[in-house]
Amino acid sequence: MKPLKVAVVGAGMSGLFIGYHLKRAGHDLTIYEKRSAVGGTWDANTYPGLHVDVLTRNYEFPFARSHHWSKRYAPGSEVRTYLHDFARDQGLLPHVRFGVEVTSATWQDGAWAITTSDGRSDVVDVVVAATGFLRVPRRPAVPGAESFAGRSFHSSEWDHSLDLDDRSVRYAVVGTGSSGVQITTALGERGLDVTQFVRSPQWMQVKPNPRYTVWEKLVMRIPPLARRYDRKMAELRVRTDGNETWRLVPGPDREEMNRRFRDMLRTEIPDPELRARFTPEETLGVKRIAKTPNYYRVVQQPNVTPVFSGITQIEPTGLVDDDGVLHEVDVIVWATGFDAHAYMRPMNVIGPGGTTIDEAWSAGVSAYKGVAVTGFPNLFLLCGPFAPVNSISIPTTLAHEVGYLMQLLEKIESTGAGYAPTAEATEEFLAEVRAALPGTTYSEGDNWYSQTVGTPIIWPFTRQKHIDQYAELRMDDFEVFDASHAARSS
Repeated sequence: MKPLKVAVVGAGMSGLFIGYHLKRAGHDLTIYEKRSAVGGTWDANTYPGLHVDVLTRNYEFPFARSHHWSKRYAPGSEVRTYLHDFARDQGLLPHVRFGVEVTSATWQDGAWAITTSDGRSDVVDVVVAATGFLRVPRRPAVPGAESFAGRSFHSSEWDHSLDLDDRSVRYAVVGTGSSGVQITTALGERGLDVTQFVRSPQWMQVKPNPRYTVWEKLVMRIPPLARRYDRKMAELRVRTDGNETWRLVPGPDREEMNRRFRDMLRTEIPDPELRARFTPEETLGVKRIAKTPNYYRVVQQPNVTPVFSGITQIEPTGLVDDDGVLHEVDVIVWATGFDAHAYMRPMNVIGPGGTTIDEAWSAGVSAYKGVAVTGFPNLFLLCGPFAPVNSISIPTTLAHEVGYLMQLLEKIESTGAGYAPTAEATEEFLAEVRAALPGTTYSEGDNWYSQTVGTPIIWPFTRQKHIDQYAELRMDDFEVFDASHAARSS
């Protein structure tokens, strides 16, 4: 059989993960990366205080274990180095075209015709969108933003010309998600003047982040001891984070987690008035819970000012809050997150018959088991819609998804046809998601999983359910597209 020609869009964790497997399987692989280095979000985000918020050992590829982490939750720079070293050591760098975006992909004559930002074109059998979900910065439109006389940038575009030892510089951090928490903490710890705008306080989990000891690093080099250590850490995680079902099913476990977080706030913020301002109104678990070792202590320092308000106007010298108070600053950091529903867009994807991905998703973003889209043969997504980014680590998610897709690629390779999920199979999957949502914490408020139309883009199930859904490749769930663009049952 002739190896498949595969275009992977993105050289972040997802692109490198499947790139490793595609290379080992002997496929003709090209990874398109718009940046100048691999790493995806870990290459783009370089702000002070950045660290991974799951156990670093759980953030490794299962086939590329590392023994060089400095902390239990590693700094972003170490994750970036890990991914760069992985791509180099596995021989993936020659397969990457850096500084190039895929601008369009059109299904024609039984294959994908792709064009890139450098004006080149190619024809491939398969397109894998490994573009991630924290990629397109979201920055609110605030009147007067263009008049600001200082520096202003999104957290993912950190200005490294700033001197973080200059205590005369006044910073504003807008946002209370993970990036806002990490940046405020890092700047505040340095003694810098920081004003953080906390329009809606969010639940945060206080978790220590100790450095690995020499003994722990030694243990990680010995596989049997490393496995025992990982089991110990998994048990610790359950004790601190609760079991995986407290978000899914109301009951004593959820009540215990609510008590635990409120007790934590009482411990961290003794002042009852300030504690009330930092207590979220929303249900615990509606949104992703930020992890921090010392944010609450830092925001109580005299050099850090939390402002519990939105922003109505930007003046040349600073930001005006909802009460009309001007907060004078020199730097504005927009830690306002990303468009989590962009996925591969703005890449223009055109399927059989001229249907675009925007048209296909006009009634809401949808995907079959999170990895394929009805009407778009041989187009696959990694960590896309309905991936369990809310509850399962990225490498574990990828292990399940990529294992499944590699089976499907074998089918494509043997038949030379295109495969896309049927509308019925996709709707069956979406109906299962909708049926599982009532009673979960995710259904009790707005979050980045919400859509104005369609099914909320969430994974409201257990880890075992994620394993099970990829255990069997059911070809009855796919329709076949031949070179004439016609679809027929598989």
